[in-house]
Amino acid sequence: MERYTLTCTYDGQESTTQKWLYADALEAFNDFAKFVDHGFALQYSTVNLSLPNGKMYTKVFYRNGKVSSK
Repeated sequence: MERYTLTCTYDGQESTTQKWLYADALEAFNDFAKFVDHGFALQYSTVNLSLPNGKMYTKVFYRNGKVSSK
């Protein structure tokens, strides 16, 4: 079974990491798209979507409104 993993971490602290697992690619990408700001982070939040083939999509949201995507 293919697995898609979505994680969100605040301020680089492992203790704040939230993780979701998906079997359906569309559901994983839709949830990834729902992240649009820094949330409860003091400085920045990092959202990663890992695909079964090893590819990863990343969005970093900064408190000042800056967004970085890879």
